[in-house]
Amino acid sequence: MHTAARVRRILPALLLVWTLLFSLLPRASAAGLTNCCGIQMLDLDRAQILSIGNQAPGQCSLYALRYARTILDGAVNSGAGMWSNGAVWSAAGYSGFSGDLDACLDKLYSELNAGRPVIVHLQNTAVSGVSKHPNRTSTEEYHWTGSGWDVVNYPHISTSSTYGHWVCVVGYDAAADPASLSESDFFALDPARVSANGTFALTRLLDGTLWTDNSPLKVAG
Repeated sequence: MHTAARVRRILPALLLVWTLLFSLLPRASAAGLTNCCGIQMLDLDRAQILSIGNQAPGQCSLYALRYARTILDGAVNSGAGMWSNGAVWSAAGYSGFSGDLDACLDKLYSELNAGRPVIVHLQNTAVSGVSKHPNRTSTEEYHWTGSGWDVVNYPHISTSSTYGHWVCVVGYDAAADPASLSESDFFALDPARVSANGTFALTRLLDGTLWTDNSPLKVAG
């Protein structure tokens, strides 16, 4: 009887603690999606992304998470608690999604249309016509000029065939056919180059680089 009475007294306090802890978890909020000069892109503050800047060595996953949470929360994310010798996905409210290429592309498209950035795992692929270092993770950057995109060739080379490279996908080609999607329909904040000498840059994904065999997507839960 005494035990039951103590439980009844303690239970409201436990419920309050649980509610407070739950309120501190990252929320799967959403951003708007608008056409930005031919790219259907999540509403983001370019200055906030540039203030985070390009990745520290070996921390592409952390920086991709910081960009994602910054977009979702509307405030610059410091990355506190999101790194432990690798990205701590759950600390940012993200979890894994796996499937074949079509399933991953469909998931990318639907998540973006729901207003949520997606973290994508890339691997090298060979680019024809390149005589030196043919293995790439991307080849095109879109630099924001203030009135549109300036497309430049800037080949990103994945430095590790073991770990690959993580980027934060934030948009897709406005002309993309949802019934026939390809990797090159999508655009990402690449931690290696969100800032091209101070200019905001998007990277177009390269076909053949989405690493479907190795944790391809991280999505807001």
